[in-house]
Amino acid sequence: MRTIVAGAVLAIVSLSAQAYEFDFTARVTYSDGSLSGVSNGTVFSGHFVGNDPVNDYGDLPAPFNTQMASYSFGSGGVTANIAGHSVSAQNPSIRIYDNLGGNVEDGFSMDSGYTMSVDGVTYDSGAFGFNLTTKPGNTGVIHDLSLPGSIDVSAFDGHSSLTYGFMQRDGSQTGAILGFQVLSVSVVPEPSSMALMGLGVTALVAAARRRQRQG
Repeated sequence: MRTIVAGAVLAIVSLSAQAYEFDFTARVTYSDGSLSGVSNGTVFSGHFVGNDPVNDYGDLPAPFNTQMASYSFGSGGVTANIAGHSVSAQNPSIRIYDNLGGNVEDGFSMDSGYTMSVDGVTYDSGAFGFNLTTKPGNTGVIHDLSLPGSIDVSAFDGHSSLTYGFMQRDGSQTGAILGFQVLSVSVVPEPSSMALMGLGVTALVAAARRRQRQG
């Protein structure tokens, strides 16, 4: 029976590992004025979800394969509501840095990918995302290259040229719509998977007990 229970738990854990989801809040630090009602200091919230993550850096040679990961997703998206303005994109990615040893030690970066939509207007080269990084010597914020189960924004070094948020219509010098500072990132647990785990384990235990009685 122990084997059955262990197998059920492992199966559900494997299933739940196929999705990654978090909420975030941020404060605007730059606006080009194209979004009405948005100015420096405007606080907004966003949501990230990615399914079936794949580390595209998994085949990098040592030591880089232990220092950085870049996750693409089979499906997913990034959405945000910025003072009533709707933002969305459907090709998200995440990069992880762990003891990189350069001008950045640890890092967690999210990019919405192309294309991006703002209030229904599509920008083929638009992107929305943020970088959280630590300076040389500030290690131990990222512990490995897996997608982290929790993210303490305050542990990263403050808003700077290496720690920032962005929203742009394209990559030109005049393409920036917003700059922002990330205030919090809250990884969303998967209660549906946990409920399935409980139901699955309960059913398997009951079946095992019936077989024991019959035997």
